Amino acid sequence: MNESIILEGEGVRLVPLEQHHAEELYEAGCYKEIWTYLPIVVNSLDDMRSWIEAALSRKKQGFEYPFAVLNKETNVCIGSTRFMNMDLQNKGLEIGWTWYTPALWRSRVNTECKYLLLQYAFEQLQLIRVQLKADTRNERSNQAIARLGAVREGILRQDRVLPDGYIRNAYIYSILDKEWPEVKQRLEQYLERIVQNESN
Repeated sequence: MNESIILEGEGVRLVPLEQHHAEELYEAGCYKEIWTYLPIVVNSLDDMRSWIEAALSRKKQGFEYPFAVLNKETNVCIGSTRFMNMDLQNKGLEIGWTWYTPALWRSRVNTECKYLLLQYAFEQLQLIRVQLKADTRNERSNQAIARLGAVREGILRQDRVLPDGYIRNAYIYSILDKEWPEVKQRLEQYLERIVQNESN
């Protein structure tokens, strides 16, 4: 996979995650509610640096491709997302580790990021399957994934042990290459409606 993937939309720019993003990401991510359903908790700048280091290690091994998400207008980091569980031989990967600063929850940011990631996966990498997962308790994330048009395939039981000791179950979703044109149209229409509403 290309070492320098940059994905650019109307309001966001996804750039390869690097250590120099740590301070801005810590500022964006220093809200306890972000980490409720994620496998780690970031309580300090050192935690964020360690999290980035782990992501870059997985990238070097070829398992993941992490991004910093920037607000195009301010060029400031507002969150992160990544390609993970990459299996390019079998033409599949997962989009995950997605989080944004809470002020942008339920904004266009997540939809635009997912649009850019899915477009790259299906149209540049020529994949046949993209999957997503979410803690079954995380209603906000599950609603957001369903709104994309992803198909819920089932539950991964006792999928992961979280930092507080809770053993989570996760819903697993997928979008297939043959479904992408319809999903793409749905996302473009949704983003267009948001732009129209913002201009009114």
